[in-house]
Amino acid sequence: MQFLRTFTRDKIGSFFAMVLLALIVVAITAQWITPRDPFAVSLRETMQPPSWSHWFGTDQFGRDVLSRVILATQVTTKIALSSILFAVILGVPLGMISAYRGGIVDSICMRITDIMLIFPIILVAIVIVVVAGPSENGVILALGLSQLPQFVRIARGVTLAAKEELYVEAAIAAGAGWRRILWRHIWPNISTPVIVQATLTLPVFVLNTAALSYLGLGVQPPTPEWGQMLNEAKEVLTSAPYLIIGPSVALFLFVLSANLVGDTLQEAMNPKLKARTPGSAPSTDPVIDQARTNG
Repeated sequence: MQFLRTFTRDKIGSFFAMVLLALIVVAITAQWITPRDPFAVSLRETMQPPSWSHWFGTDQFGRDVLSRVILATQVTTKIALSSILFAVILGVPLGMISAYRGGIVDSICMRITDIMLIFPIILVAIVIVVVAGPSENGVILALGLSQLPQFVRIARGVTLAAKEELYVEAAIAAGAGWRRILWRHIWPNISTPVIVQATLTLPVFVLNTAALSYLGLGVQPPTPEWGQMLNEAKEVLTSAPYLIIGPSVALFLFVLSANLVGDTLQEAMNPKLKARTPGSAPSTDPVIDQARTNG
């Protein structure tokens, strides 16, 4: 309840949380709410401007753009959430084990993540998707691996702080093994910065999904995706500028909403971040300090 009160206190964040929730609902129900078949080709209705029959017009194959934007919402949301899940499931345990065990395991894990962080995210994603192949699964693998170091580092940082706490020492004294300590004692106390990082990473995944599809390395036709639709629209930008409106607005709303919701969630789950002013002393909570550094 306290979390909800803190979250809803930010009116802008609450409004865009509703927008993001609406987009997710659209993604879940896309097959049932599209006004027309997004794959149906009609050569008699090619390049029609927006009308009551086709709110966003039709493309060069006579397909309804609104229906394709709605289905693309599902495709993009599925890829972004799957990529985050992949990065969290693989990266967080690696970071926790690395921090808790220490020694050569920690050194090797950190050197690999440091090497991966040298390269831009989109460059790493392009290389991986070229190897894995341009498809939904290839994009999920590429984006998940490209953001993997971020989750390894944040999990490692908060675990280093949490393992010095008294409750961990008590669990060790009681004879608990390291697996049980990580899962039952440390993870519940470090989950907040991980959740915040995952929320803040969502718009990055959405943008990179669109970028890969725009370059022809992501979702392949005829399956619609916002970046792919923008790439197709630029070819006829002067004669049919309306084709760019649907995917642009959807991409803008999703990224803006996810960013603002992520910021609001960060403040709601870590109230000290909001109270802290620039130039003030660091927080006494190392978990919050680590979340602020990586957020």
